[in-house]
Amino acid sequence: MYSLLLRILRLISFFLILFPNKYKHWYLAQKKILTTFKSNSRTVIWIHCSSLGEYENIKALIPLLKLINPIINVTFFSSSGYKYFNDFDIVKKISYLPIDIKGDMVKFIKLMNPMMVIISKNDIWPNMINILHKNNTPIYLDGCKLKKHKMNNWLIRNYYIKYLSKFSHIFCEDKLTYDFIKSQHIISSITKNTRINQILIDSKNTFDNTIIESFTRNKKTIIYGSIEKSDIKIIIDTINSRTDLNHIIVPHEINDKQIDALKKIISEPKILYSELTKENISKTNIIIIDVFGILKSLYQYSHIAYVGGGFSKGVHNTIEATIHGNMVLFGPQYKEFSEAIFFIKENIAFSIDNKENFITQLNNLLNRIDSKHKIINATHTLLDSSNNNLNHIINVIKHNPKTK
Repeated sequence: MYSLLLRILRLISFFLILFPNKYKHWYLAQKKILTTFKSNSRTVIWIHCSSLGEYENIKALIPLLKLINPIINVTFFSSSGYKYFNDFDIVKKISYLPIDIKGDMVKFIKLMNPMMVIISKNDIWPNMINILHKNNTPIYLDGCKLKKHKMNNWLIRNYYIKYLSKFSHIFCEDKLTYDFIKSQHIISSITKNTRINQILIDSKNTFDNTIIESFTRNKKTIIYGSIEKSDIKIIIDTINSRTDLNHIIVPHEINDKQIDALKKIISEPKILYSELTKENISKTNIIIIDVFGILKSLYQYSHIAYVGGGFSKGVHNTIEATIHGNMVLFGPQYKEFSEAIFFIKENIAFSIDNKENFITQLNNLLNRIDSKHKIINATHTLLDSSNNNLNHIINVIKHNPKTK
């Protein structure tokens, strides 16, 4: 039944490519994967990530993995990872992951020729796992974090137990996940959030943008990071009315549709990042970011960050904002994110539940903006306590007798 549903999905996708939507690139690529992916003559370390966020979760591990095997291949399920990937200095080859139809997955795994497979977070595909397990290929899961309500759901619980038991080792992000997996007699350990390692590395990289620096020099600046549709109604009145502030807006999905939608609802003069010049920067206090991958660097120029996602499935990355000294606001969906809870306890972050609450909290923060140094120190306290020892992961992998 599972494979039949996937075949139907692939058939439907043939017709969906006629429509201009964000999935078009993915649909087109799926039709060509098995013919365009060149077979690896040597064994490789295969890393699979759902999207770019999952890649960031595992990126800091790659230099250590290359000491085991210098040839790293990465697959993505979503187009957001594939289209915006640019780390070809450390990764040999990338590809989309084929739809998990058994015959196609058998062919793809043969082409990939993996000595081991590392999956970032929880993007687990049954046929892929079964074939790798049957081939006696070591499989690792990095950053596993299971939600309590899913572990209590009989169907989902048994799905996880069935397929996680086929992994060589599960590296868990929190104790709740570890206790559950350990109770099922599955080999595991706690390594916490491995993305923290990459955030620390990124925070030390320089990002000099003289135009943005001049833009933020004379006014307090708020950055709206990874904004989703559900966040817009909370922040739009402030963006349109607070000319005493600078506003930098970064959509979670950066595409023409999202950018055009923002331009229409912002009544004040605004400029796209791609169109910024020294001459036009003084004509606005609103910048819309229309290029991908610079949000984590832009936080160094702001004083307050509104982090999106908190009115949807869950607040996005707050550490990237605080490590640059920002005080943070976000919506009510944050309680499954330990770092957000920590920042609230430290009086660095505040959760808001409506537009009026956002305006009140923003005014409070503007009246008491703490020194960036204080916020950065608090963030490093969290990072130092959570910073994963990547050597533990590497040692586990090295001591697997199947690792050649």
